[in-house]
Amino acid sequence: MQLFQTAFTLLGAGLVSAHVSLISPCVRYTPYCTSCPELPSGQSLDYSINSPIGTHESTSQPLCKYTTPYATPAVTWKAGSTVEVKFREHAAVHGGGHCQFALSYDGGESFVVIHDELRYCFTGGPSSSNKAAQLSYSIALPQDLPSGDRVVFAWAWNNNQGNREFYMNCADVAIEGSGSSFTGPKLLVANYGPDSPFIPEFNGNYDTGIDLFNSRPMITVSGSGGYSGGGMAANSTGGAYSGDQQSSYDSVASTAAPTLPDTSSNYGPTSSAPASYEAPSSAPPAAYSGSAAGASDYAASAAPVYRARVASIPASPAPAKCK
Repeated sequence: MQLFQTAFTLLGAGLVSAHVSLISPCVRYTPYCTSCPELPSGQSLDYSINSPIGTHESTSQPLCKYTTPYATPAVTWKAGSTVEVKFREHAAVHGGGHCQFALSYDGGESFVVIHDELRYCFTGGPSSSNKAAQLSYSIALPQDLPSGDRVVFAWAWNNNQGNREFYMNCADVAIEGSGSSFTGPKLLVANYGPDSPFIPEFNGNYDTGIDLFNSRPMITVSGSGGYSGGGMAANSTGGAYSGDQQSSYDSVASTAAPTLPDTSSNYGPTSSAPASYEAPSSAPPAAYSGSAAGASDYAASAAPVYRARVASIPASPAPAKCK
């Protein structure tokens, strides 16, 4: 009997440590961080926080995993600063894949992407390993983010190999900013129910799914909680994503296949960023210039490809350590 109990305990520990979860900032209901706000009434810690919220066949949890926020923010960030996000060491990274980092000003109804780690998230290069080479990322917050004390910070991941899964964790944060609105790509929700876009296993082709990321529609979010633009909103029951429109960032037409020299990008539009977008055409979209602080160069062939060129930005204070 004791042997059975020991084996069951080890099996449970293995299940808990599989996959990936964010620990800094503290995400909703993680048991692996001691700096989290108090749990909302009626909620409990999630010892399977590392697990996906759905596959291409079905969904198991809503976007963010949990929709009831903490009563107070886990951390306060300043617009224009650089923040460090960290993942739990007990991780199985399935050969890397595509990660997005995004913000919501309307309680998780819509998410605008502020940073991408495409192709090699967690691995830093081509890999078939479950072992992570990188479990933290520095993210430059756009200078013109609006203020908000009920902002939702999200990490989303589509894995390279294995089951076609979608992972997402969310943290409740406060942002001190001076902008009235912010425009950027809409979060791509793929492999989350049969009605969502499908990203197959990479099988050595790390451009797999890049076309979906390059065609994300642009949305504008405001500090008052509203948003505009985009296509059909992805919802918490496996809703569809409309990727049939392109951004108006710097683009150049080319017959060459799209390439991403850098695997990360930060988005930092200023008031000159377009609040609208147009369907793809043979003519390149209008030019766009990024902000002076945290500026990004954008270029594309056939569809926009984003390349970070981030200036020196002051760092925000690091949150309390998690385990």
